Amino acid sequence: MKTICSVFLLLSMLVLPFNILEAHPGRTDANGGHVCRTNCEKWGLQYGEYHYHNGGKSSSSNGSNAKTPPQGKNEPAQPAVQKKAIVVVSQANVYKLPDENTDIVTTLWYGYEINDKGTNPDFASIEQGFVSKKLITQYTVLSPKTVSIHVDQGYFFPIPSADSQSRGYAAKDAIVHVAGESGDWYYGSTTDVNGKVLVGFVSKKVAF
Repeated sequence: MKTICSVFLLLSMLVLPFNILEAHPGRTDANGGHVCRTNCEKWGLQYGEYHYHNGGKSSSSNGSNAKTPPQGKNEPAQPAVQKKAIVVVSQANVYKLPDENTDIVTTLWYGYEINDKGTNPDFASIEQGFVSKKLITQYTVLSPKTVSIHVDQGYFFPIPSADSQSRGYAAKDAIVHVAGESGDWYYGSTTDVNGKVLVGFVSKKVAF
């Protein structure tokens, strides 16, 4: 009996080092697995792939088995919501300084994208100068898609509000190329009843 136990103990001591050598670097979590960060291809894994090692929830012949990470662990970060700020009047004055009494450097057209580089509460600081934030609105960027007008006249507005002066309207069944949204409004472009390009905000109640 002692002889059998001795042989078993000897075999265990010989096998253990090989298991350690076969395991690739990285500590395991409470579930017995982790995300591969080193020499992943060597172990048949993709970089960033979560998997279990022997002793975890499951195992395989090569010492690892790809699994979905446990809920709430190693989940990829959600992409930040991308917003764009645009000019909302036909011609927006750009001033040399953040003061409407200073020289006008240039003017910007409707829909011009604003990248504010400053922290002034009343003016956006851009490469050309300063533009009043009263003339700017925002929309959340969407993956490009199309919707259609479902009423006789689908009106477009410079801001996401029907209280502003209409920029024009598109006829029923006109296709709207959507680039973003702001609440219950789409921001996009279409062709108006005269065949001209029309850009602005249209209600989701009439365009879907």
